[in-house]
Amino acid sequence: MSNVPDAQRRDLPAGDTTEATIVKSPPRNHSYRQLELGPGEPHIERYELVGEDADGTWTGPGDTLARLIHITDFQLADLASPSRVEFLQRLTGQPAWRRMLPAYRPQEFMLTQAIEAVVRTVRRESGKAGVDFVVTTGDNTDSAQENEVAAYLTLMNGGDVDPGLDNGGLAETVTCSGDPAYWNPEPAAADIWKQEHGYPSYPGAVAAAARKFTGVGLGTPWLTCFGNHDCLVQGRARSRSGYDDFLTGNRKPVALPAEPYTGADALDDYCEDPLWVSQGPTMYIEASPARRMVSKKEYIEHHFRSTGAPEGHGFTAENLSSGTAYYAYDDVPGLRVISLDTTNPAGHVDGCVNEQQYRWLEDRLQEVHSEYLADDGTAERSGNDDRLVMICSHHGMSTMTNDTPQPDGERLYLAADVERLLHRYPNVVLWLSGHTHVNRITPRPDARGGGFWEVSTSSVAEWPVQLRTVHFTVVENAGVRIRTTMIDSAVPVTPTGGTDLGDLAALHREAAANDAGSVGGLDAEGEPEDRNVDLLVPLPASTLLGLSGLVRSADVSLGTNQ
Repeated sequence: MSNVPDAQRRDLPAGDTTEATIVKSPPRNHSYRQLELGPGEPHIERYELVGEDADGTWTGPGDTLARLIHITDFQLADLASPSRVEFLQRLTGQPAWRRMLPAYRPQEFMLTQAIEAVVRTVRRESGKAGVDFVVTTGDNTDSAQENEVAAYLTLMNGGDVDPGLDNGGLAETVTCSGDPAYWNPEPAAADIWKQEHGYPSYPGAVAAAARKFTGVGLGTPWLTCFGNHDCLVQGRARSRSGYDDFLTGNRKPVALPAEPYTGADALDDYCEDPLWVSQGPTMYIEASPARRMVSKKEYIEHHFRSTGAPEGHGFTAENLSSGTAYYAYDDVPGLRVISLDTTNPAGHVDGCVNEQQYRWLEDRLQEVHSEYLADDGTAERSGNDDRLVMICSHHGMSTMTNDTPQPDGERLYLAADVERLLHRYPNVVLWLSGHTHVNRITPRPDARGGGFWEVSTSSVAEWPVQLRTVHFTVVENAGVRIRTTMIDSAVPVTPTGGTDLGDLAALHREAAANDAGSVGGLDAEGEPEDRNVDLLVPLPASTLLGLSGLVRSADVSLGTNQ
């Protein structure tokens, strides 16, 4: 049980989960559950890559090499966009529509406030612990629209934020449509979310969610990755000729065409033509040229025009020139960050790496290894200095499965191919990813010994609305310890009844905790071994020697129980 007094369990701001966790209380009515503080979670050591008998080798705190914060999957949406297909949520349970869902989140009208609360939490945590950088692993936007990209960059860097822009102060969104299929927390509104799922009334929430505010910005260098929602229509389909005319027009679809769908998989047909689901009844909205979709190159250009450090937020001059979205970042001594573009521009939601990027990745790995294995398994020496390698991408191994053919016929590399390549390079110790909206940590052992850890973090858009701190320490004569700690968005655990930004972010999190149809599901927080953990990775002696002059003096980790 929690050691926090009952009277304080709902109005304290959340934070470091080694001190207290957020848990769901028993159902209030129907199946709806409020949130409360539970006991903190200590760090669990995971030995899968080193063996349990190696425990004595890993004593001592180690010396710090790097600290960072991982956030992912904002899916920041223009909620009045004609590309939105919320009406498909009515088809839950129909197999042909499974891969087109979810199309709606009841809490999404407060997403801007939830993201700002996470940004403020990151700023607080980075100030406490001296973070080297923040990384967001893609799906920063919902549908790669210009206004979504602009809003996302403003939230990351700070500035004036207007959640009611381009949507009539939320009046043109489904929340205010009067349709009972969508949750409206105003007491006068009746909807299935209140009647069937126990969602609460909350006076003033909608009007407050449309209010302007000033975002504080991360205040820390940050890097980005490119996700399928940053590239494709609704993260699923490539844009077709004339699609921008539809997007920037004044009609928003509200239902499917009258003719019944008889296909086997709606996603396949949507990827062929995303307009086919949008030919039914519509409602009037204010037209906006800012809704046009941006190309990958334009997306990169927006990052170079934005404020904050570093310039381009990881993207390079080569990315600007070529329109590619993968890069290497070397600003932290002893660490190379490799950000991959795992989107498939031909469509569908899961990931892959094309031939050109695969060869580029191999070159970047060789540059930071003094010793590695050739493709045939023979040992190679390069004379290069050793650095640790962290991979970042939107998709992780479990979703690197998208072999949808490219128009130019270029070969695609999937999970097994990429894992085989990484195992030839022993300094690869960590892969950060998003996409699944679930906290999950998976060992990726190499049969020859060692390997790397894959760490996926849950979505800011859905339960449990967390960020993850990552702390690298080098342990003499052993390897690297990677400590990850979950941090809850630092807003009241339960909304207090007010309508300030913190209350809206708290209401967003509570509503998200009850959305069974979300991508991550009701258990997206994962198991304890997916959250506060010490991940141990053995390293070659040559690598440890090369890192010895780069580490900082031993100090306290981002968690509280080093």
